Amino acid sequence: MKITGGCHCGKITYEGEINLENVVICHCTDCQSLSGSAFRTVAMTERGAFKFLTGEPKTYVKTGDSGKKREQTFCGDCGSPIYSTSVGEGSKTIWS
Repeated sequence: MKITGGCHCGKITYEGEINLENVVICHCTDCQSLSGSAFRTVAMTERGAFKFLTGEPKTYVKTGDSGKKREQTFCGDCGSPIYSTSVGEGSKTIWS
């Protein structure tokens, strides 16, 4: 299924292909902090199936409660989370 989205201020827009069977609800403390809620809805896609249409996100690396490092991207203007993924090269799953 094709999805489109963007940040709150509209400077970053994107599109991607997802499999509806790979949409999950995450309750980890990082997802709670990023969403400001008790959970975050996550649609997973592969890096080659996701692209930015406008804008470029800012990135930082966060060590999660599990000890794993995750690359977090967000809009540098409004702060909206865009996606997270594993750190390093290779095939990646993007959580948006």
